[in-house]
Amino acid sequence: MNDSIIQTYTGKLINPFEIKEEDISIYDIAHSLSMQCRFNGNTKRFYSIAEHSINVSSVLKEMGLSYKTQLLGLLHDASEAYLSDVPSPVKKYLPDYLSLEGKLTTSICMALHPQYWDLTVSDLYLVNVIDEEITVFEGRYFLGGDIWDEMETVVLTSLNFCNDYTEEYFENMFLTYYHTLWKEIINEQATDRGRDK
Repeated sequence: MNDSIIQTYTGKLINPFEIKEEDISIYDIAHSLSMQCRFNGNTKRFYSIAEHSINVSSVLKEMGLSYKTQLLGLLHDASEAYLSDVPSPVKKYLPDYLSLEGKLTTSICMALHPQYWDLTVSDLYLVNVIDEEITVFEGRYFLGGDIWDEMETVVLTSLNFCNDYTEEYFENMFLTYYHTLWKEIINEQATDRGRDK
């Protein structure tokens, strides 16, 4: 077997270095992200990448941003289903990882985001800002310490976290968010086409 092949939750055998559209499954992504802990597992309780991604998407919704931006927020860490999470302070010294992460993120969004080609630099910027600010509140809540308290946020003033929910709960919630946003985007597109006629 090719030593670059990995097996996913649904049984797919894929090469992350040469991923194809048919390799990408929202079910693999939801399951994997729900089973991976943020901050390399150094948290006071298990806090998954799936829960983080849901929080990013939820905050974007609360800000009144579009469905396409909310879906980008949900999928912003989806490449980690195939690469695993690497702490940001380490990741910045791994150029090959960053390159692969970028390519995978693009491939995933092309396959799973119906408005991928309509995303703007502003959409990407807003998702990145919210991602970084949520990380500050996560650090304060799940890790603690002066390093997090000293970090300032511009957009967010607080963030609530769920407790006593299982990995399966967040896997299913991730899927619910995805399918709901996907349908909303498709309905919007259909409405826009109807107006253009």
